[in-house]
Amino acid sequence: MTQRLLHGDAHHRVTLFPGPAGSRRAVVCFEPGRERMAGFEPAAAPHFAARLELDALVVQTARRDWFLSPASPALAAALRRATANYAEVCLSGFSMGGYGALLYSAACHGVRAMVVSPQYCIDPAVAPWDPGRHDKFRRIGQPMPLPQSQGDPRLGGIVLYDPAIPEDRQHARHVLKAFPAMSGVALPHGGHPASGVLGEAGRVGRIAEMVIADRIDGAALRDLHRRARRNSARYRLNLALAGAARHGARALPVLAELARTAAPRLRLEAGLALLPLDREQGIAALLQLLEDTPEAPRAWAGRIERALAS
Repeated sequence: MTQRLLHGDAHHRVTLFPGPAGSRRAVVCFEPGRERMAGFEPAAAPHFAARLELDALVVQTARRDWFLSPASPALAAALRRATANYAEVCLSGFSMGGYGALLYSAACHGVRAMVVSPQYCIDPAVAPWDPGRHDKFRRIGQPMPLPQSQGDPRLGGIVLYDPAIPEDRQHARHVLKAFPAMSGVALPHGGHPASGVLGEAGRVGRIAEMVIADRIDGAALRDLHRRARRNSARYRLNLALAGAARHGARALPVLAELARTAAPRLRLEAGLALLPLDREQGIAALLQLLEDTPEAPRAWAGRIERALAS
């Protein structure tokens, strides 16, 4: 696709990836949070957009600000203009991007959305049950509106979440109450975002296709998740993480194996989870990971340092 920048300032960008022959339908994709957010990365359209011959609009933000900044009104206006002439617009967003998709759903003229492990709000006054994101809220530096205050409460679509993560379960509950036309589908031990196991199996596009076609089938999605988890290292990791506090002896060998053999990012999570169970083994696993991954993201070192200091 030949991309075209539709809107750009120091805070936010909107990039259009036109469909192969032009399209009367579009999907607006709000990027998720990244490990290090200090500027923009190259925009990329989801593969399913080209496969379904959709225009794709990719919305990016320079900071981990949940698409909230002094330039938010300009972003909303740009999205309103960019989507005004489509016959139908759908939305997608994961985690922070899920909040963005909900908040800007009216500006995007959105009719349906696929939001995966979205946050409803991380303001401590609204979400005291999500203390891990309270510092992130303070760094936004301005109020965080509830998504239905600017979004379209008639929005349809699907909310995917992992019920084993208490914070994500609470966010999903609030989102579904605020957007009652949306359907919630629980994917146990999918992780954050909850599509992680399906993503390993290359099935996220299948979910998007259901939303685009307005043929959402929760039972089929749960079956896809069940089949994907059989050979999923991510599922084994999430299951071990969920049980580590109460069943440490059972979780330890699983985490130790994953810290040695899984993909690098999963090795990091397994190694960090090993530290409170077997500090020596956890340190050894993390040191080996860093040796095996010379181009590891700088954020990894910070996470390891904080875990060792706790």
